[in-house]
Amino acid sequence: MAALLALLVALVVAACGGTPGSDNDDATTAAAPAASDTTAAPAESTAAAEPTVQMDGFESLGPVELNVWSYDNQDPGLMPVITELTKQFMAKYPNVKINLEFKDFNSLVDTVNRALASEDGPDITEGNQGYQIDAAQVKAKLILPLDPYIKAYGWDKWWGADTNQIFQWTEDGKTFGQGPTWGIAQTGQNVGLYVNKKKLADLGLTIPATFAEFDTMLADAKAKLGDDPIFEFGNKEGYGTIHFIGGLQGAYGDAQPLRDWIYHVPGSTFETPQNIQALTKLAEWGKAGYFNEDYNAVGYDQAAAEFAKGKGLFFVGGNWETAIIKAGLGADAGMINMPPGESGKHVGVGATSGPWHISAKTKFPDVAAAWLNYIHSSPEAVDMMYKALQIPAISGTTPPADDPFLGEVTASWQQLVSDGGLTLYADWASPSMYDTLAKYYQEAMAGKTSPEDAAKAIQADWTKFDAELKAG
Repeated sequence: MAALLALLVALVVAACGGTPGSDNDDATTAAAPAASDTTAAPAESTAAAEPTVQMDGFESLGPVELNVWSYDNQDPGLMPVITELTKQFMAKYPNVKINLEFKDFNSLVDTVNRALASEDGPDITEGNQGYQIDAAQVKAKLILPLDPYIKAYGWDKWWGADTNQIFQWTEDGKTFGQGPTWGIAQTGQNVGLYVNKKKLADLGLTIPATFAEFDTMLADAKAKLGDDPIFEFGNKEGYGTIHFIGGLQGAYGDAQPLRDWIYHVPGSTFETPQNIQALTKLAEWGKAGYFNEDYNAVGYDQAAAEFAKGKGLFFVGGNWETAIIKAGLGADAGMINMPPGESGKHVGVGATSGPWHISAKTKFPDVAAAWLNYIHSSPEAVDMMYKALQIPAISGTTPPADDPFLGEVTASWQQLVSDGGLTLYADWASPSMYDTLAKYYQEAMAGKTSPEDAAKAIQADWTKFDAELKAG
């Protein structure tokens, strides 16, 4: 932690020396650090210099105004964190004015690409991993590659290469997981196994070390619980099963084949023993009555709220539900990852929060990068994220020692990152994959479609879109 804090302080001190910007005669614009921008090499060299990221002399830019769009509009959540950090940033740099505009997720992603293409769009915005939003922005050259800033600020130290892939696209927007890096993200978001510790102890049970033992323990718990469900579950929106399946996939294989499938690595397929076994186990648990009977009528957040009131032994859900579960269960709340399969590696659905991008049309890209650096990695940012029960995506941060539940939630995220176990979100694999997964996961869980037929239908969606990528 000491080493991390030293790094973070160093980054902030560098930023405080003058907000990054580029000196030029105009003094109203900063040179965009696009990958193609280079400084002329000395006569004795034929190599082009790296794009310059100026990290002082900010005052020379005169008045600077940046418009920021965010869908982190939750309070409690990241909205008050971003708001306060922005006030601090502007206090450090009085000639900078940042206008924050918080939208709901759908309102932002439905309009952001058109806004970036216009003359009055945001200078900084959140995007969304996948082909519909981020790929389209890259292909249309609406956002800047961040590689110069990654090198200047040390953002490549924040997480491993496999995590960074979710921000990478080739410049034509066709290949996911390769090429320049176009975004960074504040928080880590993973799906884990929330536990009612008191109820588990009252049953005389403990969480075993392996998935096979866990599966056996569930049968024992079911016999003791009666009508109370093993898993309080909500699938009304359709993504409950998409989130739940990741831990089951991890019981029968590692995360890499799942990520390759999302990235459309040639030869990838969903029709694997790993996925068939995971869908089979999901159907077995459904048939055994491990879920609340009304799960298809209960919303995801509603299920978290019911679990927080004491219903169910476990809730498989995202760490964004931490606040509501802590408020309800208090010291009885716990969180772990699904026990691992034979590999011993923990696997689960998750990725970072949505990517932040810098518009290709902004006049002040260096200033935008300085703000992004501050709200992501400054000591103030890390402290405020934890206070808001948000998990910093940066590896190695330490939550407050007086909050053991938050420590477990943090450990869940960091364990998946360390094990290379983030499967990402399978619906990123095609624009129509969300609906396909929701339909066939639900049918497989209810026993209406065989796991093999469900996997075949899911692969058909992937294959259709893969052909479009190759043709386009």
